Amino acid sequence: MARTVPVYAFQAADGSTIRFSVDSDLWITNLTGDDGLDVEMTEQQSTGQTGKTITGQSVGSRSLTVTGSILRDLDANEALLKRLIRPKEAARWLKTVGDTTWYLDVLPTHTPDVSGGEHLLNFQFKLKAAYPYWRTVETAATMLGGLEGSWFPTPVSTAGSWYISKYKKDVYTTVVNSGSTETEFVLTLTAAARVKNPMLWHNGKRSYLKLNKEMLPGESAIISTVDGSRGCTYRQSDGTDVNGFRWLDYDSDLWMTLDPGDNVLRLTADEGRENLTATVTAPKGVAAGV
Repeated sequence: MARTVPVYAFQAADGSTIRFSVDSDLWITNLTGDDGLDVEMTEQQSTGQTGKTITGQSVGSRSLTVTGSILRDLDANEALLKRLIRPKEAARWLKTVGDTTWYLDVLPTHTPDVSGGEHLLNFQFKLKAAYPYWRTVETAATMLGGLEGSWFPTPVSTAGSWYISKYKKDVYTTVVNSGSTETEFVLTLTAAARVKNPMLWHNGKRSYLKLNKEMLPGESAIISTVDGSRGCTYRQSDGTDVNGFRWLDYDSDLWMTLDPGDNVLRLTADEGRENLTATVTAPKGVAAGV
């Protein structure tokens, strides 16, 4: 069976996109940095020890070099390439394999060089992804607490008890990361009535995210552990957003991630937990290479 050929795209912050594929005006002829990652290790050696002990590991950033050709509408596509890939402008590098689209958040480290003749142009540009893992564009949200839908009998029966919705009150909730590496996430807390000091506990990490605040009806907190947007945005009942970092508990783990597989989380509050709706939103997949 033939290998699926990926389709790539560069998406600027305003949503404008350049597509690179065999059926587009721009082709990629060579791409480096798309797959492998370097793992940096720290080592320690004691006196008389044979070999060394690995004491730490870390994954660095990802560097991409994109080389290709412009086949048609040369002037317009050259202008588009140079207009969208600009210095200090954050963007996304997209890779579609089959039905799944993955992305890297990137910054240009070298804007497009374009050369060639009357009928064919060649280009090259370079990108840096500080967070090196590929993430799916599609996300999954898991409810930790709040009203969840229930089965509605049709035709309506008057026998027995049934509910349009009911409160999800499980002490622990399992959130599944179906990717091959850990992933960051966004926790959204919404108060239907008074809630005091809500907290999310990660059973595997033995760490938590806690808001030292009394939440009032209609207020919400969006706590992100995602690189580049790490922090807390607090939305007041009138829809006004303010920086909620000041209400985060000092020991809150803003580097908390979901490990591959099952993650057991617990939602608590000092008072009013039953008034709290909470969801965890994360990419459906995160991988070192796709």
